[in-house]
Amino acid sequence: MKKSLIIIGIATVVVLAAVPTLRAIRTSSVPTEAPADQRHEKELSEKHRERIAKRKARQAAYERFIDSTVLSHNFIFYPSMFNVEPAGGSHLISNPNAELAIYSDWADICLPYYRGFTPPYRISVVNTVITTLNGYTTVQTDDGWTVTFDSWLYSGNEYTFTLNIYSSTGGAQLQMSSNFYPTTTYWGSISAVR
Repeated sequence: MKKSLIIIGIATVVVLAAVPTLRAIRTSSVPTEAPADQRHEKELSEKHRERIAKRKARQAAYERFIDSTVLSHNFIFYPSMFNVEPAGGSHLISNPNAELAIYSDWADICLPYYRGFTPPYRISVVNTVITTLNGYTTVQTDDGWTVTFDSWLYSGNEYTFTLNIYSSTGGAQLQMSSNFYPTTTYWGSISAVR
């Protein structure tokens, strides 16, 4: 039994010693790449780098466009979905009239929202023009911008609008909160006023 274990151990050592030699023989027999293949690979990587540079420049231009649009105070938020906080169901918005348009010193609002103090909430539509944007602020964040303002709309209920705009995507999240009704959150995108 001892002899067979010694023989197996010696055979294992011999095989392990031979493996690096076999690998060296195998890799030395592999033909080297042709110069034409190397040129083709270099051209592809050069085209790839050029494409990346163009996309980076387009992305930077888009972010500058979003930033200047927000700072112009002339843009429209188009919602595509909304829900009631903290855990209400989400609803798609397919109405092309739904928007929050911000102009230099006024806003045009046509947004669905939830009314009611307790569930089940009723969906209604805010459809008005605000001629005074109380406390209008635009603050730059790490992701883009936060625009806030307050309004009494057409009732004795003060509403606060908080719009987070993401410069890299043009996407935005709007929260409309009030003293009497639950907060409604909207997701969508912004566009410059033309």
